[in-house]
Amino acid sequence: MLAGDGFVLRPLRESDFPLFVAASQSDVPDWTFVPRDLDEASARPWVAERAAASAAGGPIRLVIEVGGAAAGMVGAHQPNAHDPGVLEAFYFVLPDFRRRGLASAALRLLGEHARSTRPGVRRLQLWIIEGNPGSGRVAEAAGYVHEGVARSQIAPVNGFGPRDAALWGRVIG
Repeated sequence: MLAGDGFVLRPLRESDFPLFVAASQSDVPDWTFVPRDLDEASARPWVAERAAASAAGGPIRLVIEVGGAAAGMVGAHQPNAHDPGVLEAFYFVLPDFRRRGLASAALRLLGEHARSTRPGVRRLQLWIIEGNPGSGRVAEAAGYVHEGVARSQIAPVNGFGPRDAALWGRVIG
C-alpha cells in the first residue's frame, strides 16, 4: 500500500468489481478501455483476470482509495516487449471524486512505485484521447510533458472508431 495526501494506492483485488461497474456507467469508457455498461456478472471475471495478471508481475494496477472508498485506478504496462524501460501509464477517477487532485497525485506516486519495483524503468508515458482537456491538465500537474499528437493512435473501442491521441511523457530514471 502506498500513501498519498488523503488517499492510498493499493493493489487491485477481485472484490473491486463495483468500482468498474460504476466506472462503466459514467463517462470513463469514453476515454479509456474500461468496457461500457458492465454489471456484476460481467465485471467480476473481467476484474479477476486483471487482478491476477497484476499480482503475477504483469501490468501495475492500483486502486485509488479515499476514506475506504474506491475512487479510481492508476497503473502502467509495458507497451513494447523489447524495451522494459518504458511504461505506459493509465488512470481513471470516478466523477464523484474528480477535481481534488487525486489523479495527478496518483500518477506521481505511480512513478515512484514504478521506479522502486521495476528496475530499469526510465520513462512513463500516457496517451490521452483528443478532446479530453481535463486529462491533459492531470498529466501536466503530474509532471508529464506534451510531446505531440499521433493520428488514429487509439484502436476502435467502446463504440468509437480510431481516434487521435496526444502523447505525454515523464522521465523518471
